[in-house]
Amino acid sequence: METAPDFDALRAERNRKTMEAHQRLADELGVPLQTLRSNHNPNACYCACASGGPCEHKWDGEGVEFDEGRGWSATCSRCGGTAMSHDMRVLP
Repeated sequence: METAPDFDALRAERNRKTMEAHQRLADELGVPLQTLRSNHNPNACYCACASGGPCEHKWDGEGVEFDEGRGWSATCSRCGGTAMSHDMRVLP
């Protein structure tokens, strides 16, 4: 039986790298880190589907209808992201 990934550790490493990237950008722009705005949610699901890694999403949230009823997507009950946006980011 395969051991479940340590998503807390994976998220922590991703968040560390994100903060380092934000700090490099702030330094490059010559502005304080606090003045940068980001939509990064440090508690969001960890997902490495694009590189074949583990994914923490749970596609059992409420569905979302769009395009005046001509489209529908499942949502992740953990982070609220849509399966449609996940797949557009992951699929080549």
